[in-house]
Formats: sequence, structure tokens, C-alpha cells
Amino acid sequence: GTDRFVPALIALNCAVLFFVLCPQQASAALAVSVVEAEASDSYQVERAYGGEVRATRSSTLGFRHAGEVVRIHAEEGAAVEAGALLAELDAELLEARVEQAQAQLALSEANLQVARANLELAEQTTRRFGELLEAGHTSEQRYDEVRLDLAAQQARIGVAEAGVAQARADLRLADVDLARSRIHAPYAGRVQARHVDEGAILVPGQPVLRFVETGIAEARIGLPIDVVDTLRSGAPYTFRSGERSLTGTLAAILPEVDETTRTVTALFTLEDDRLPAGASVELTLARDIAQRGFWLPLTALSEAQRGLWAVYALQDGPEGRVTQRRLVEVIHTERDRVFVQGTLNPGEQVVATGTQRIVPGQIVEGVASR
Repeated sequence: GTDRFVPALIALNCAVLFFVLCPQQASAALAVSVVEAEASDSYQVERAYGGEVRATRSSTLGFRHAGEVVRIHAEEGAAVEAGALLAELDAELLEARVEQAQAQLALSEANLQVARANLELAEQTTRRFGELLEAGHTSEQRYDEVRLDLAAQQARIGVAEAGVAQARADLRLADVDLARSRIHAPYAGRVQARHVDEGAILVPGQPVLRFVETGIAEARIGLPIDVVDTLRSGAPYTFRSGERSLTGTLAAILPEVDETTRTVTALFTLEDDRLPAGASVELTLARDIAQRGFWLPLTALSEAQRGLWAVYALQDGPEGRVTQRRLVEVIHTERDRVFVQGTLNPGEQVVATGTQRIVPGQIVEGVASR
């Protein structure tokens, strides 16, 4: 009885092992999620290129004349409109020069009026003496004296007019000097830095304020020469700065290659002016790479040998659809899909998920992946 019991026990154990290790042979076909191998002649690669945000314009402002600072109207960080008064020098002496020039101009204009009146009198006198000379009631000597006085009055008109022109020029110069005792915002912007305080005695050209334009921001990006050739002027491009995404347009490409980085600097006008000057920014560009392959979900891959990967394609067999292992090479990876090359056919069904449960030759039932 024992001799017959042992073979029966062995047979039972083999059956149990068979059902545990080879469930696909002992049950219905395994349901798997499948996708079609999507053939493509190219894939797209995104590259990020770093750069810096700069203000379109920035200026170090100062006075053209020496003097004492009496008022700074804008503190650091202050936003002002174009033409706003920012700082003033002590202008008492300059204002006195303006008043002096105004007085000199008034005097010159009065002298001109006197000269014109004298000229008019001389013209009338000369005309009368000319009539008297024709009538024989005066001598030629007296007429010559009157005529020469008229010429002298005409010359005095020229001198008086030149005096008025000189006085006007002096007044204009005094007005310019007075205007230069004040600093006005050359454009709308913010005060980046304040270098002096009230009471400081300045020399001409000494920095007073650092001023940065607002309303327009510019991104300067270093790009390889072959990438620059693909850019289009005025076209929109996508940028990132930290977690912020923004759009800009190509404004210009500088003509020289940077000797250190061997890149060409492209200038982009950003639509978002909230980024401070000096902030880091990245330009994201997509390029099409011409290469034949297939798009598959990342989960369809299983690890193979020698740096290759494998996928399971479905083939029709005598007992149903069975899996066939195919080696593929990963060309490009994106967030949730890969571009591969291998022995796949367009439209062929591939197991999309759960490849760790699959072995070659396994009978499966494909369910389209969602």
C-alpha cells in the first residue's frame, strides 16, 4: 500500500506546483491592458536655456554742476512717472543769475526801442531836409550832416538788436544752469539706490541715484548658434522663473559670439514686468528630431540585458492571443511615455501595464488601455 501511496503523493504535489507556477495554463486567458504601437517619423525634444532678466534701460543719475544737495524727493524702491522731480541742489545763486539775465534782457530791449525811435526821427529829419535842399532853403553841408546821422542811427539799431540777442542767450544759459540743479526721472521707473543725502557737497557728475526703468523687462539668453537660426522675430516663446511661467517675444539677436561661452545672446521682451532685474530665467525651446520609431507608455517597458529594454507584443496563437517578447531601444523619454526603436510594426498591440506578471508565450486577452 505504501508503494502505491508515494507515487500518488508525488503526482498530487506536481499538480499543485503546476497550478501555482503556471496559472495561465490552468485558468482562462489573463486580461491585460494593451495599446497600439504608434509609429512616428520624429519626436520633439525640449531644452531649457538659462539667462537673466534686465531692465530695458537703467541710469546712474547725477548733477552736471557742483553744489549742495538740499532735497532728495524719492527714496529707494520708490516708483515714479517720467519727468518726476527726484533731487535738487541749492539753487539760490543760479536763481540770482537768472534774475540778472532777465534784467539785462529788459535793458537791452529798452535800448532797442530807443534806437528804433531815434532811427524813425532821423528818417523823418532826413526827408524834411531833402525837401528843403531841393527848395534851396538849406545847404548841402547841413543836409549831409542829417543824412550821416541817419546812417549812425541805423547802425545803432544793429548794435541794439545784437545786445538783445546776447541778453536772451545769457538768460537761456542761466535757465539751463538752473534746470540742471534738479534731477528729473528720464522715464517711468524705480529708484534702485540712493548714494547721497541732503547737505552733501557734490562735484559735477557724482552719482546721486541709480534709476531702473519699469513697465518693460528684457531677458538676455545665451543660445548655441544652430538654435539661434531657428528663432523668429516677434514670435512668442515660453519662459520660466522659479514657479512662474511667462511669455516673451524675440526682440533682437546680438551680432557677436560670446568669447567665454561661445553662445549668441538673444534679447526677448517679457510680457510680465514683475520680475526684478537680475532674476534668473529659463527659455524653453522644442525641437523636432527626425527619426523613425514608436510611442509607447513608460509602463510598457520591462528591463532586458545589455542596456536594452523589452516590450510584450500580442500575436495570434492556436489557443488565443499570446505574448511575444520584443527588444527595443529607448531613444527619448517624456513624463509618461517613451519613443523607442525595435522590431515592432505600426498598429501592433503591446501590453501597456503589469509587464512583471507576463512571460513570453502567455495566453492573454487584450483590453484597450484608457
